[in-house]
Amino acid sequence: MFFKKLVSEPRPSIERSSSNGASGSPTRQAIPGNSSTEISVAPASPSSEAGLGLVLDALGGVLTALSRYPIDLPDRPAEKSAEEIARWQRHATMGYPLEEGAGTLGVTDRDWGGVVRAVTEQRREEHKHVDSSITELREALWACVETVHNAVKIDHTTDASTETQMDRAKNALKRMQTGSIKQEVLGAVLSIEGALQTRRDQQQEQYVSLATKLDRMGKQLEEARKESTTDPLTGIGNRKLFDMMGPRAVQMYALGRQPVVLLMIDLDKLKLVNDMYGHQAGDAAIANLGGALAKVFLRQSDVLCRYGGDEFAAILHNTDWKMAQTLARRLQEQVAAMPAPHPAMEFSIGASVGVAQLEAHEEVDEWIARADKALYKAKQNGRDRVCVAESLLLKTA
Repeated sequence: MFFKKLVSEPRPSIERSSSNGASGSPTRQAIPGNSSTEISVAPASPSSEAGLGLVLDALGGVLTALSRYPIDLPDRPAEKSAEEIARWQRHATMGYPLEEGAGTLGVTDRDWGGVVRAVTEQRREEHKHVDSSITELREALWACVETVHNAVKIDHTTDASTETQMDRAKNALKRMQTGSIKQEVLGAVLSIEGALQTRRDQQQEQYVSLATKLDRMGKQLEEARKESTTDPLTGIGNRKLFDMMGPRAVQMYALGRQPVVLLMIDLDKLKLVNDMYGHQAGDAAIANLGGALAKVFLRQSDVLCRYGGDEFAAILHNTDWKMAQTLARRLQEQVAAMPAPHPAMEFSIGASVGVAQLEAHEEVDEWIARADKALYKAKQNGRDRVCVAESLLLKTA
């Protein structure tokens, strides 16, 4: 008989109504202050109450840790931030009301959305403040380097003038015939010359020590800027990074006198690739060159940048022009082994490289111009060549 289907069957015990009339099935409740978020509230039971207690204890521990180690913000002292987080901690874990005069609140009546907003705002403001402080420290650090660099240039000019005068004095004294006066004055001149040399040696030691410390600090601080100075196509540095690191390489060289080399690299036949196979193939060739650079120049101190279009630049610290020449040829081998940017392409792509070692008292623009001139010469000589820039000393000799 079909009437038998209408007879009620007993429910499982877990779904039966509790003695206080509440249904055993979970219900959904919206979080106050957040219309788009709902939470599932299970029926009260000894096991669920114990679990809820554990969750609230854990949340209380997190909020307590935030209130215990706050950061001083420009418009909010650490003590005020700690008090605010502690207020939300008492509200979330113990049901203390946010407004005076109200009674203790149940779990579902507490402002959970407000807890999230308070913690989020605190962390956002702290992050903004720390990021700003790091930026200011970075700028102050390199302002210090630039100041010392300028002082070194002034000292060099002064020393050069003093040495010229000393040479004239010594030559004049050598022509004098009065023995005792000549010896005494010549001794004084030599003594002054020795004092100047001692001062130069002491300053150089201090500059090298400062350069070492600044280099260590700079490596840590530069991590904060990697994201904004990365070329999206190749994954290496962009022009902004080069414009920032070029002058710093000159300043660091003035302090430590360790050799530093600039490589200007141009991808040969890129225009032909773009014209015959499209700009997607050209982009693939540029990306391949970026990968080849990363495989050859492996040191953390190597600065690799896409200078513009198909031209790249590499700043190599503690490297002379001879070693740079060897590395440039190794780069050309990597470029020759690159996969073709288009399956139908029947010719190979090479790279021309200009190498310029930074010389004493040379400015960034002069350094780049010498490397560019060497690159142009490499392309004139048949492309896929490595050319070393002329020395400034040879040009002025």
